[in-house]
Amino acid sequence: MTRRSFSALAGGVAAVPGISLLAEESKTVFPFGTHVYREPSLPLEQLRADFPILKKLGFTMIKIQESWSTDEKREGEIDLSRVARVVSDARQNGLVVYFGVTMEQAPAWLWKKYPEASMVYETGQPQNDPTQYLLPTDGKPGPCWHHPEARAAATRFMEEVGRQIGQYDNIRVWNVWQEIGFWTMRPGHLGLCYCQNSLREFRTWRRGKYGALDKLNSTWRTGFGEWEEVEPPRAFAQVPSWIDWRFFMDDVYITGVLRFKAEAFRRNDPGHRPVLAHTASPTYGGTAEWRYAGVLDVIGSSAYPAWGELGDPDITSAQRVRQSYAVYQQLWENIMMKFDYVRSASETGEIWCAELQGGRAGGGPDPGRVPDAGDIRRWVLGPLAAGARGICFWNHRSEPFWSEGYGFGLLELKGDTTERAAEAGRLGKAINSHADLFVSGVHPRSKVAIVLDEDLWHFVEGTGGAFKEQFTHSLSGIYRALFDEGIQVDFLDSARIAQEGADYRVLLLPCPSALGPEVIEALRAYVRAGGTLVSEATAGRYDRYGFGMAGEMAPELAELFGARHLQLYTLKPETTRSLTGAGAFERQRVSGSLYLQILESTSGSAVLKYRDEVAACTNQYGKGQAYLVGTLLGPAILPEKSAPENRQFLAALLERAGVKADRVGNLQRRRRNLGSKSAWFFLNCTHETVQESVPLEDFRSAAPLLGGDLEIREGKVLISAEPMDICCLILEKT
Repeated sequence: MTRRSFSALAGGVAAVPGISLLAEESKTVFPFGTHVYREPSLPLEQLRADFPILKKLGFTMIKIQESWSTDEKREGEIDLSRVARVVSDARQNGLVVYFGVTMEQAPAWLWKKYPEASMVYETGQPQNDPTQYLLPTDGKPGPCWHHPEARAAATRFMEEVGRQIGQYDNIRVWNVWQEIGFWTMRPGHLGLCYCQNSLREFRTWRRGKYGALDKLNSTWRTGFGEWEEVEPPRAFAQVPSWIDWRFFMDDVYITGVLRFKAEAFRRNDPGHRPVLAHTASPTYGGTAEWRYAGVLDVIGSSAYPAWGELGDPDITSAQRVRQSYAVYQQLWENIMMKFDYVRSASETGEIWCAELQGGRAGGGPDPGRVPDAGDIRRWVLGPLAAGARGICFWNHRSEPFWSEGYGFGLLELKGDTTERAAEAGRLGKAINSHADLFVSGVHPRSKVAIVLDEDLWHFVEGTGGAFKEQFTHSLSGIYRALFDEGIQVDFLDSARIAQEGADYRVLLLPCPSALGPEVIEALRAYVRAGGTLVSEATAGRYDRYGFGMAGEMAPELAELFGARHLQLYTLKPETTRSLTGAGAFERQRVSGSLYLQILESTSGSAVLKYRDEVAACTNQYGKGQAYLVGTLLGPAILPEKSAPENRQFLAALLERAGVKADRVGNLQRRRRNLGSKSAWFFLNCTHETVQESVPLEDFRSAAPLLGGDLEIREGKVLISAEPMDICCLILEKT
């Protein structure tokens, strides 16, 4: 396709009578879509026939995944005719387009011309996989974007996409990295990228931070004589340079890649549409997503809640119980926690559920369970309750090939409807009947945040083993405990404590074994000003680079918690220890995991004891309160029907700090607010149907999002929620 013929096509499509999407921009439309195209694609004629079906069902958007290797087979010969046709056909059916570029799937000519553009492992071995195929990971990790010629070639291509495809007025958003990350990497390696370009950039970055080489040597306790000698670790992760190296690759490099891709579209898109990228899942424990969100207009995540859940026609009653528990875990961990995490990373609240499971997960020789209407309803309303402002399924029809064959589709390869597609369409229509509320409605900030620290996370990664597993389990377990209580939880990057900490009554600090001085001082300032800090065991046992502290606790933290460290016992992962309450918490009990830290109170007072020794204490510090709990609370919470005492202990701590649950009886509540309107989501996390009478507060009217009658009596409405379901009310004050 020549530039002239493309312009004629784009101009002709934009002039189709009665279809102008630009004329409808004054009407808010919630982006509710489904993926339809990636190479190898279903026939374009079938896609054209499918678009009226999707529109009729209730979808407003389709997603395209364009591949660089497909559309620039020869250098400089960019042919966007296939994707342009999909965009054009969507437009003729009144559908907007979520357009993604897959730049990691680089063309063969690039590898031939620049073989040194491959990412490199610590052994010097290149990551070489020029197969140009979407499986297993859309070409990831792709070229090293520190290679100047590879980066320039990618930039030229994206600029042309922005100019050509940007002529269509139905482009809603650009996606510049689908499921951000380096994977798939070769097993047994420390990571990427050790090419000469990356090493040079790493040294430049370190020089900018440390200035003098002597300062770097003093910090790392190394003996480099020249900056050119500075190296990241190549054989062993548990060294100081690992902390800086992983921050550089995970936070500096990836953020820089997102920035240069985003800027290519911002410079060349005539419609100046927003730029999005999304993760497969947040890195629980890390904060790189905060950096990513800072250079994007929208950040998102994929969600495949039932991945790994296999079907069985002869399911037993015991298996039904396990499946019911699996559905519960899908809700709290694979949906709510995921999008609470992503929302917390975005200062603007612009988050999307960028890929949502539409059919059986997996596909191929190990097909998963086919989701039903209840699954689809829960999977859509969950992200919406957590703040999502766009939702896109993966995908409209089942995958047609190999290991993902027959998987993921709302529709099968033949046919115009399924139960799950019909439910998805019903939800889309209902959401768009209140589009302004869900596009712009604000998800209120919680009063509680779990604090995350990127250097701590890299310390955890470098340590690995049971320590890493128990760390992530404690983070997840604390979230689940508060989720069960009906207490909404945010996540807070430690770098934002000074700016945002005062917005929270309580900060929770999971297993903070390695902390830098800036984080410690921010925590002290937060408590001095009146906040409540709850820390798990081994707080500040190491500095941020893994060097131990005299007395096994940073002295500033010993002052904060009013205690000094006496002894630390390591428990096997399958072992717990029962701790008994003391003082104001004498009725509480705790099941401890991984660590049992014995303390001596100085200015603090005992909260928990193990036998006759202090295992947790609290201390008044300035205007606030600091708690140090000498074990991990979260791991014992995770298994089914386990450690309710830990959940109750956390709830008691939060109650003393003035934090209350937002629930009505057995239903948890989430809110989205916009002016005089609000959406209330009620989550039934039980295995029984629940009916509750809900006070309307200061609202005058209420109606179910999905329709039906609702009786209001004396300022209350009676709602009913099926087991493991979510229902939503739309309320107005006028």
